[in-house]
Amino acid sequence: MNFGYLIFVAEHETIPYDRLAYALALSIKATQKPGYDKVALVIDDPDRISNFNSPWVFDEIIEWDNEQGWDGRSWMDKLSPWDYTVCLDSDMLFFRDYSHWVDYFVENCDLYVANNSNTYRGETVTSDYYRKTFTANNLPNLYSFYTFFKKDSELVNEFFELGRHIIKNPVEFSNTFLTKLKPKVVGTDEALALSAEILDIRDQISYPLEFPKVVHLKGHIQNFPWPAELASDHIGFYLNDDCDLKLGNYQQTDIVHYVEKDKITLETVNILEERVWKKNT
Repeated sequence: MNFGYLIFVAEHETIPYDRLAYALALSIKATQKPGYDKVALVIDDPDRISNFNSPWVFDEIIEWDNEQGWDGRSWMDKLSPWDYTVCLDSDMLFFRDYSHWVDYFVENCDLYVANNSNTYRGETVTSDYYRKTFTANNLPNLYSFYTFFKKDSELVNEFFELGRHIIKNPVEFSNTFLTKLKPKVVGTDEALALSAEILDIRDQISYPLEFPKVVHLKGHIQNFPWPAELASDHIGFYLNDDCDLKLGNYQQTDIVHYVEKDKITLETVNILEERVWKKNT
């Protein structure tokens, strides 16, 4: 089976997205079985990863200058080198093996987009604080941070072609389909949700499953006792030398979408590197 993960990064003035992608790739190598641990990186300048201690954690490097702007993930179907792909946001970390879920998707889906997220306590997020456009316009609640697809599927091609068209023409689609509450930016989540709605495939590509289970660390959806934009205003981020992560007092055992980019320090990267090196000796 030719399966792998796909991560997109581009140069940013203040955020080292290449380091975030490196940390994610390290966590994948540390936790996934052989054959389920391949990672492809789409990057505008491959030289930026040349100084990493273990750039080999990226099995494929795809140089691509995104002409569409800040987020190129709507091109994932065209750029992935794998027959079966899970595209991830770069600001995520893995903490256990998910090979059995990959097998499920390969056997049962051409396309699957995550449709929920969890708090750091493992509760299903019910707040639409960051997704009022989805609620107001009755869009499918898609989270593109975990998107599985089969390459060269007719459904996949149609879905992403329309998604790219929406991103290129945001005003036209907002004025037509998002009249009840227009977002400031039509991002990948909004574009793919609109694509699913227009094509009438929401139930085909996004239905309830136990996985993917992703802890989404945006502050206002954590059910804190008082509001906070940053989760770190309430809870700490503690990664020990065994690569066990606690958020506050809660041990994390699934995928963590940490959101606050400064959590991936050089110390964090070193811990992940040590874990991978030990696994491979």
